[in-house]
Amino acid sequence: MPAIKFEDIQKNIESTRQDGSVMYCVFKCPVTGNKVESQATIQEGRGLADVAKKSVKRSLFWRLRYGVSSVVRSALGYGLAGRVAGDVAGAAVQGAMQKQGPSFSDDEKNAAVLQAFESVASRFNFDSKNGQWISSDAAADLMTDFAVQLNNAPVSQNYDRGVLAHMLVGVAMADGQLGDEEKAFLSGFMESSKVDSLASGPPVSGADLAEVSRGPVRDTMLMIAWGLACTDKDLAESEISRLSELAKGLGIEETRAQELKAHAIKFVIDQAMEHVYPDQKLDPTAQAEVYQFAKLLGLSREDAERVEIRYRKRNGLI
Repeated sequence: MPAIKFEDIQKNIESTRQDGSVMYCVFKCPVTGNKVESQATIQEGRGLADVAKKSVKRSLFWRLRYGVSSVVRSALGYGLAGRVAGDVAGAAVQGAMQKQGPSFSDDEKNAAVLQAFESVASRFNFDSKNGQWISSDAAADLMTDFAVQLNNAPVSQNYDRGVLAHMLVGVAMADGQLGDEEKAFLSGFMESSKVDSLASGPPVSGADLAEVSRGPVRDTMLMIAWGLACTDKDLAESEISRLSELAKGLGIEETRAQELKAHAIKFVIDQAMEHVYPDQKLDPTAQAEVYQFAKLLGLSREDAERVEIRYRKRNGLI
C-alpha cells in the first residue's frame, strides 16, 4: 500500500469530531459516496511527520487484529457503547476540530485523523491517476469476498449489532475464560464495561440468534465472527465448535457456513499482506510467516498466492 499523505485524504474527510483525546472521523469515497467510520487517539507531541515515519515494524498478529478491529468497529456502528463517530455533514475539517478537554495543536489533531484513515485504508485504493483514495467498490473486481459481503449486507440494525457483540465476546472466551489480551482487544471496539457485562453473563442464546434480521445479514455476522477467530495465533477447537453452534443458531447451512469461513480466512491473509509489503517492498521473511499462518488456517498455497496477487494488483504493486 502506498504511503498515505494527509493532503491526499482531504477529499475523503466527510467529518471529524474531537471528544477529549479521541478523534472520531467519517471518511467518504469521492467516487461512490460510500462512508467509513474510524477513530484514533490524539497524542501530544505526535504530529503528521511522526505518523509518516515507519520506524516501528508491527508484528503480524498486531497487523491482523488492527485490520479486523476496524471492520468490527464499523459493523457495530460505534453506537453499541456510545462510541458514536458523529456525522457533522459538510463541516470543514479545521472547523470541526474544536478544542475540547486537553489542548492539542492542529498538527496533532491532523495526525490523529491520518492515523484514523490508516486504520481503515484497506477499505480504499489509491487512484494514482487522479491522486485520490477511492472506495474498494470502485474496483469491484479486486474486492475480497469478505468486503463484498460487508458492503452488500451490512449489520445496520441495533439489535443485530448487539447480538453480534455478544457473539464476538462468546467466541473470544470459547474456552471458558477471557484473558487480559482478549479483553484489551475487544475493548478496542466496545466499552470495557460492556465486555465485562457480556463475559459475565450467559452466552448468546438460540432465541437471541433467532430474532436477528432475516437474510444475508446473518451471513455477515457469522463471517465477522470467523474473522475475529482467525486473528488468534492458535485457532482452538473450542472456537471452531462455538462458531459451528452460532451458524446453526442463525440458520446458516453448513455449505454456506464453510464459504463464509473461507471469506474470513482470505480476508485475514489479505490484511496480513501489509506485513509482507512494508513501504511497498517485499519482505521475504514476513511472506514466509504469512504463508505458514495461512496453512495453519487451512488455506491452500494456491489460494494464498491468489490473495497475494489480488492484493498486489489492488495496490499497484509489481
